[in-house]
Amino acid sequence: MSAEYARARIRGPESRARHPASTTRLVAAAPHAVVVGAGFGGVAAALRLRAKGYRVTLIDRCHQLGGRAQVFERDGFRHDAGPTVITAPFLFDELFALFGERFSDHVELVPLKPWYRFRFADGDHFDYGGTLDETLAEIERISPEDRDGYLRLLEHSRRIFEIGFTRLSDKPFDRLRTMLRVIPSLVRLRCDRTVWGLVKTFLKNDKLRQAFSIQPLLVGGNPFDTTSIYGLIHYLERAHGVFFAMGGTGAITRALGALMERRGVAVQLGRTVERIRIERGVATGVELTDGRVLAADLVVSNADATHLYTSMIPKAKQAWSSRLKLAAASYSMGLFVLYFGTRKTYPDVAHHTIWLGERYR
Repeated sequence: MSAEYARARIRGPESRARHPASTTRLVAAAPHAVVVGAGFGGVAAALRLRAKGYRVTLIDRCHQLGGRAQVFERDGFRHDAGPTVITAPFLFDELFALFGERFSDHVELVPLKPWYRFRFADGDHFDYGGTLDETLAEIERISPEDRDGYLRLLEHSRRIFEIGFTRLSDKPFDRLRTMLRVIPSLVRLRCDRTVWGLVKTFLKNDKLRQAFSIQPLLVGGNPFDTTSIYGLIHYLERAHGVFFAMGGTGAITRALGALMERRGVAVQLGRTVERIRIERGVATGVELTDGRVLAADLVVSNADATHLYTSMIPKAKQAWSSRLKLAAASYSMGLFVLYFGTRKTYPDVAHHTIWLGERYR
């Protein structure tokens, strides 16, 4: 649930942060935050800012909440375009807890079993998930010699998780010293290795190596050049489980939308932000394509970072380091997604099935 801060020098009224229920009765004099983009990151940022005492306006060019987690209907079929699984449900718990509510009262999460079903080119399959004993039994069925290797991989993943998630996930890294503090830990964990290099160190069977290095592909990355810090996902899934939201991702979006409505977040859908206004290095508001200007004490962008810097922030207002990063960046297609409807059921196809072809690299 990341959201990129264009610039922030205003702190939320801490007294209101201690009493979340009072945020629905904010006076007009409270500082105003504008959040651009109503994906999960933008919605989360809007709610957290509201809990800290800001007046919040959330803007998105789409006509429904969710960003990429949209729900659409075609030819009598309803398609859930959002993530197919939930792997960090505690993040949703946090958002509702800010206002004294429980996420579980609004959305039912069902644990998946298996978490993933991998199907290989030779017809074999690997069911990953369930209890640790069930996972070890599946590994032993395919490659008995990799049983202990998986346990070592899981322990290494836990160590990466403690650094990469517990200590770093909420850090903006807008100061060099923040990164310098964690470099020794990252070096000890060999985060210079790729995801494939990490998995290859612990597992010998090629099928298992593929199954346990697949995660970067789900976000457009390449296991052969993506940093092994992504390996923290193995421990994250083992510690917190993998779930499906009854009603699809759209059910989560609707619950978050209702929470924002109850707590007074102003949501403007079907509105496009053309430019973020910046004065003396500080974001002061946004300009919409319809000519309106919204002044703000704080602007948060949950738009794609590339679009933010190429289209919404004038180059003259950007730091030279940002311009250098954009000039040196190379891009890949995240995913090609095909949605189809069928009136048949397929009992041999698990909820989260991944087919792997003959060529992986």
